[in-house]
This record gives sequence, structure tokens and C-alpha cells, in this order.
Amino acid sequence: AEAAAVEQAPQATDSWAAQGSIFLTYFMAQSGMSFYMKYLLAKVQVGEKLIGVPASFAVTACQQVVSLALFVVFLVVSTVVGRPYAPKQLQGAREYLLVFGLSLAFSLNIGLNLASIALVPLSLSMIIRACSPLSTAIMQRVIMGKKQDISAGEWLCMCTGVLCATLVVIVQSGGLTGKASLAFFVGVALSVSSLFSGAFDFVLKGILGSDIKLNALDTTCYMALPVTFFTGLMAFASKPLPGTWRNEYGALSDWGVVGKLLEVCGNAGNYAPLLAVLFSGVLAFAYNIFVTFMVKKLSPATTAFAGNFNKAATIMLSLVVFNELQSVGPLWKKLSIVGAVLGNIIAFAVYNVLKNKRLAKQ
Repeated sequence: AEAAAVEQAPQATDSWAAQGSIFLTYFMAQSGMSFYMKYLLAKVQVGEKLIGVPASFAVTACQQVVSLALFVVFLVVSTVVGRPYAPKQLQGAREYLLVFGLSLAFSLNIGLNLASIALVPLSLSMIIRACSPLSTAIMQRVIMGKKQDISAGEWLCMCTGVLCATLVVIVQSGGLTGKASLAFFVGVALSVSSLFSGAFDFVLKGILGSDIKLNALDTTCYMALPVTFFTGLMAFASKPLPGTWRNEYGALSDWGVVGKLLEVCGNAGNYAPLLAVLFSGVLAFAYNIFVTFMVKKLSPATTAFAGNFNKAATIMLSLVVFNELQSVGPLWKKLSIVGAVLGNIIAFAVYNVLKNKRLAKQ
């Protein structure tokens, strides 16, 4: 028995170390991707009068084209080294339908999220998305028919978290009178829509992984062309623009923004913003494979918990990095936002503790 205990001890340590490494990597990947996309969409200097590239769906389409190109490079390299890789073939209409649905959900999730990041503070977008346990539970019930045996305490925590997120929206919008711009409220609506699209995306990834056994690379790369198609179509919709773009053009579609971007960069001979868009495709390729891998290894709700923890840390960091409290106004408003953010974080942390205890009893 003692020998067995000694043998199992390093295994347990390795297991904790492996799990810690996965969650740390997920935190760095998710936070880093969020900050980079905020920089690309709202902070990068495009021209003398233009800041940011507010073309979320067009950027997403570009990322998918880059991902597909990287996948082709991977196939060529694997063949050259004598270990050719062959993606799993989809079988039957059901599997194609699942991939189609996942591509649509992914397009809405990422496109709407990036659109909201361009229009509202990153911390606000993140605190809304921190309500993902509620949206994930709802989508699991609707799509998978999975009964949610949620306790009253869990419901209380989720509702408290949502109320805290609502308080942040009210304070940053200028109060109940709603003094913020139209772009701000559009950004909030896009963020909420992205929240449910993300839950749909997570649940479908779980179905794909458990039912048709696609690995992370195959799942991501099967989606490249349909996601490019969906986001390309969505990029034709006109929307209000943020900041300096609104001052110059008012409202444009994503393809309209891309046209102006090419014109400005060409005239100035500065192609750094375009390179930044392409580089986001490289980052997105690696990030999506990692997230898809996590969802397949864990349940959608568990992955939502990991993402929720990361969002909490990212929210606090974004308040500091982007100095998002400066434009809020009086000190009491700043304190209200910080208190609501902490309330949201604590509420969903307690929710996860209660949920884990319930599942342990089952």
C-alpha cells in the first residue's frame, strides 16, 4: 500500500501540474487574444484621422482565409516529412448539418463579439460575456434536451451576476436617461447576442467532439470556408461606426471600412494595419484549435467556467491597461463599476462552487 501511495503521489502532482498548465495557457491565450483584438479594432493607428479597424465580420473572414492557408501548409509539411495528415471524412447529412450549424454559430459568436469590442469598452463586453453559465445552460437545455437540475442558490448567483452586468451598462451609458451614443447601445446589443451565439457554439462543439469524433484541427479547418462565406455576407450590413470613423463616415458596412482602409494605407504607404489584420488570423488559428480542444475534453459548462475565470481577470486588467474608468465621470460612478465588476465575479465564482458541490453529490 505504501509503495502504491508513493507511486501515485508523483502522478497526482503531474496531473495537477498539467491541469494548471492548461488553465494558465488558456488564460494567456484568451486574455492576449482579447487585448490584441481590442487594439486592432479600436486602437491601431490607421491614418492621421482614423484609429482602429472596425470591421469585425470582414476581419473574421480574413482570419478564416489565413487559417485555411495555414492548414494547407500543415498538410504539405506533413507530406514532405513522410507523415501525411488526412482529415477525417464526414459521413452522412447529419454530420454535414452539424458542421454547418457550428460554422453559423461561430460566425455569429466571433463576429458579434468583435463588433461589440469595437463599439464599447472591453471590460463591458467581457462582463456581459461573463454571464455565459446562464446562456450555456439555456442552450444545452434547448439544443441537447439536457435537463438542468439547477439549485435555487445557483439561480440566485446567476441572476446576481446578470444584475451586476446590467448595473455596469447603466453606469457607463450615462444613467437611466441613456446619454451614451447610439453606437454604445448597439455595442451592448451585439455583445448580448454574441453571448448566446457563443453558448450555441460551445454546445455544438461538444456534440461534434462526442458524436462524430472530429479532432480540434479538423473541426476548425472544416469550418474555414463556410465561416468565410457567412461572415463575408454579414460584412455587407451597414452599422454605426465608433470614434474617429464615425466622425469621418458616420456608418459603413465592413466591406466599406475595408475599402477605406486600403485607400488610406495605400495613400500613406503604411501597410502595418493590414499586416496586423493578417497576423490576427495566425493568432486566431492557434487560439481556436486550443479552445476547440478544451471543449472536447471538458463539458461545455466546465469550459464556460474556465472562460469565466479568465474573463474576470481580463476585465480587471482592461480597466487598468485601457484606462476605461477615466471617461466614466465622478468617483462614485467609478466605484459603482468596480463594485459591480467584483459582484459579477464573486457571484459566478460562488455559482461554480455550488454547481460543483451539486455535481459531486450526483
